[in-house]
Order: sequence, then structure tokens, then C-alpha cells
Amino acid sequence: MKPLVSLLIPVYNSEKYIGEALESVEKQDYDNLEIIILDDGSTDSSFSIISHYKERDERIKVERRENGGIGSARNRLLSLSQGEFVFFLDSDDILSSSNLISKLVEDLEKYGADVAAARTLSFRKTPKIKSDDTIKIYSGSDFASLMAKPCGVFCYPHSRLIRKSLFSSFSFPTDVIFEDIPVMPWVIRKSERVVYDRSVIYSYRINKKGLSHGKFSPSSLFEMDAYYTNIKKAMELKERKITLYSSVFFLTKYYYYLFKVLVRGLSIKEYHAKYKRKAKEAWNALFYGG
Repeated sequence: MKPLVSLLIPVYNSEKYIGEALESVEKQDYDNLEIIILDDGSTDSSFSIISHYKERDERIKVERRENGGIGSARNRLLSLSQGEFVFFLDSDDILSSSNLISKLVEDLEKYGADVAAARTLSFRKTPKIKSDDTIKIYSGSDFASLMAKPCGVFCYPHSRLIRKSLFSSFSFPTDVIFEDIPVMPWVIRKSERVVYDRSVIYSYRINKKGLSHGKFSPSSLFEMDAYYTNIKKAMELKERKITLYSSVFFLTKYYYYLFKVLVRGLSIKEYHAKYKRKAKEAWNALFYGG
């Protein structure tokens, strides 16, 4: 029997896109799938839309709660899941390949892997489909490095079918945004083998109102904190590539947000007090650390 896969969907005020996301889930041809949706205190019609899909698809399970944030939502979904493998889908994204889950399970079994990653293509209005049958095999450490690399495959929880036990010693931080950055590379690093299959496509919506692409605010600076956490951990574990890539990311964001702080007339003193020392450490890590 094929392993049970838990498809996990955190939802918060996603009425504009959640229907399209769930349509793509319904089309999946894998027959041992549970779909768990957590409505994290939506104040729009998201829950009503979710309930409609639940009525017509017995695989869907729904929990509703007061808003607790994306990190807490991901932790709760993991705790609710019964599958041997888990797959996160963001509520404004689309599974563009109807065989995405079944193909990734096939890859896991064929190559004896703990993680199978789909190809992620970003879009704004219409998903892009580009043919590519490339399959690559990585060690967990090498794929984790690729996730930390600028213009690599990034630290997203979504688009990867992951053995649930890899999360056993990790949880997402619950009080910040960019919760995935200090967690996902280390989860993937625990795997012995990762399959990267570019023939199946996960369509990632560039949503300007979303956390990752929204307007600058002081909370945007949490992104630097996340990369700084990775620098320190990578140095401790002597992961030179992750140290290098995380330092590049941190320093790029440091100067980018410094410009934003200047433009918006925010306190340079406060910014320097919090990040100047960390920037010096990042420069040191870039050339000497790890």
C-alpha cells in the first residue's frame, strides 16, 4: 500500500485564492491522501469557501481557531497530520501538476529518499508551465546548502514532500514572520537523500499583500534575524556553504533595509543598535567563519 501523505494548508484571509488552491488539490491523482486545513482566525469568507470544499471531498479535514500566526499554524498542522510524509501548500498557491503528489511519492520510493522536491515556478496572474524532465539527487546537507543559496531553491516549507519524522526535533517559531528560514534548511539537512524532480510543478503566487512581498514595515527586519540565526548555527555545525550563503543574504538585506529606514525617516540609531554588530559578525563569517 502506498504511504499516507498529509497535505497541510494554513489559511488566513485567503478568500481570493483559496478556491483555486483547493481545486488544484482535488485534481491530485494520489489515492492515499489526507488534506488538513487550518483556518487561522480568518475574518473574510475563507472558512465558508473551505467548508464548501469539505462537503464534497471526504479527504478534507478542517480545524478553525483564533489567529495564532503562521508559525503556530504550521506546528498545529504537523501535530494533526497522520501521514508518513507531509506536504505544505500555501493557500494562494497552486499544484500545477495533477500528478505532483503521486510523482513525488514515486521518486521517494525509486531513489530511497526522505525528501522529494517539486520545481517551483512563480507567477502573478497565470501559472507558468515550462517543460523540464530533469531529476537530480542530493545529500540532505547539499540540498540544505542549495536552499540557503541566493537564487537557489530557498527555504520554503512548501513544494517538498518530506518524511514527517524529520520534523521531530524542530518547531516553527511562533512570534515572528519569515518563520521558515531558520527551520527548513536544518530539517532537510537531516535527510540522507533528496530527490529534486523538475517535471512536476508547484506554482508560487507572488502576492503583493502577502508577508513575503508586502510593503516594508519594522517587522520586515525579522528576515535578518532569521538569516543571522542560520549563520550562527551553520558556523557551529561547520556547514561552510550555509554560513557563506546566509551571510550574503544577511548583508544584502542589511543594506537594503538600511536604505528603507533612511527613506522612511525611521531611527538609524535603533537600527544600528540592533544590527550593526550582527553585520560585522556576518562579514567575519563570510570570509573566515564555518
